[in-house]
Amino acid sequence: MKIGIDVESGERSFQELVNGSIKALQYLPDIEIFLIGDVQKIKDNFPELVNNKNINFYNAPEIIKMNEKPTAVLKLKKKSTVSAGMTLLKNKDIDFFFTPGNTGATVVASIMNLGMIDNAIKRPAMATFFPRIGGGETLIIDIGANPEATDYDLYINALLGISYYSILNDKKNPSIGILNMGVEMGKGSLITKKAFQLMKNIPSFIGNVEGYNIFNGTVDVVVCSGFIGNVILKSAEAMKRYFNYLLKHFLTVNFVKKGIFSLFIDKNKLYKKNKKSINSKILPKFYGAAPLLGVNGAVLVGHGMCSEAELTNAIMLANELFKKNYLEELKKSIKKLLKKD
Repeated sequence: MKIGIDVESGERSFQELVNGSIKALQYLPDIEIFLIGDVQKIKDNFPELVNNKNINFYNAPEIIKMNEKPTAVLKLKKKSTVSAGMTLLKNKDIDFFFTPGNTGATVVASIMNLGMIDNAIKRPAMATFFPRIGGGETLIIDIGANPEATDYDLYINALLGISYYSILNDKKNPSIGILNMGVEMGKGSLITKKAFQLMKNIPSFIGNVEGYNIFNGTVDVVVCSGFIGNVILKSAEAMKRYFNYLLKHFLTVNFVKKGIFSLFIDKNKLYKKNKKSINSKILPKFYGAAPLLGVNGAVLVGHGMCSEAELTNAIMLANELFKKNYLEELKKSIKKLLKKD
């Protein structure tokens, strides 16, 4: 597998993303990584990579900032890291492209350079997994690619979600629901009501679902607009930090209150051990990036604050999808579902 990594566009230092790429090679020694960014700067800071047979460099001196308007800035910054990644992907020099940069710019650049996998798909969507009670994971689609989805977009997202879930989990006909304020038919906005009517012809559609269904294991795929999905994602990230805060508070402040017995316990060691255990339950198997489903290329979008560990995990996801021939399987599944429905 060959993967291009935009090491410049994130909100953390480029060194952290380069380190995440290097770490991924420890687990996947046969992959090839293209570091996209200011090549001279990268080489100056990591001279040991110059002769590394697994590392390639692709110069892209311009960065699209988070607050820049996608369409306008893509025309102005033709040597941006995002544009460079799309060129490499389009020319089949790489199999996957990862960027932690401006999501809007990534979506627009993907549509413009790669096109869609089917004419029926008008807008792409991003999807990620959430862990659930009792094991397993629930897929949420969309989490930010299309904030203002129409009823038809939500229907297409349902088909993309079913396809992606099936590819990664080897499960046919995963159950699917549309996120709503109640499970009763007829609830929700005009758009969700119309989307419900479109989705009810999908054999595995179970109807409206609520927020708690994401975590209790009653549905495999949850469909929502990119606006709602992104709010859920950011809330979940905040809750992870809150759980860790509660854990630290309990294991430090509470133990102090218990008196002399706390003197025999290394509270910091106990906290770190439990934090690692809890995080392994909170985080899904593949975190750090979400695929941009629907575009005719394997694009992974990371969080702006993507860390070294998150990038390493994103590369692991890319490798898993590569082994499963993800893009071709997605095309076949969508074609089959559109014909059936």
